[in-house]
Amino acid sequence: MFIRKAFYWWLFPSAVVLPAWLLVGWAAFNQGSGWSFLGLLLLCPILFVAMLVVGGIVMARRSVREARAVSWYDVALFAPWHLTIIGFGFFTPGLSGWFAVLGILLFVAVFWVAVWELLRETRARVQQTFDAYQRAAQPRQVPQPEGDVVDAGEYIVIEERRDRD
Repeated sequence: MFIRKAFYWWLFPSAVVLPAWLLVGWAAFNQGSGWSFLGLLLLCPILFVAMLVVGGIVMARRSVREARAVSWYDVALFAPWHLTIIGFGFFTPGLSGWFAVLGILLFVAVFWVAVWELLRETRARVQQTFDAYQRAAQPRQVPQPEGDVVDAGEYIVIEERRDRD
C-alpha cells in the first residue's frame, strides 16, 4: 500500500520534476548541438501536458481519491515510464533513442489503461445507481391478510335524492 500511496502523491509533482530533469540532464550530460536543446524545449511542455492529462484521468477515479492510492496497474506502468524519462535525461549516446521510443510506447499504455480503468469504474457506479433506481421504482407489495376476511360489522348507506325543480 505504501508504494501505491507514494505514486499517488508523486503523480502531479512528477509533471514538473521530470521535464525539468530533462533540461538539467541536457545541461550536464549532453555534448550535442543547440538544435537538440531546441527539440528538448519543444518536448518538455508536451511531456508536462501529457503527464498532467494522465494524472487527471487517474485522479478522476473515485477509488483513487478515496484510498489516496493508485492501482497496481498504474504502478506497473508509471514506474517504467518514469524510469525511461529519467534514463533519457542522461543523454547516453545510443540509448537515448531507445529510451525515447520506449517512453512513448509506455505513455500510450499508461493513457489507455487509465482510460480503461476510469470507464470500468464509472460503468460499475452507474450500474449500481440504476439498480437502486430500479429497486425504488418497484411497486410496493401491501401484505394481504390471510384467509377470507368478512366484516360482520355495521355499515351506513347514504342515499342521494335528486329533486327536480
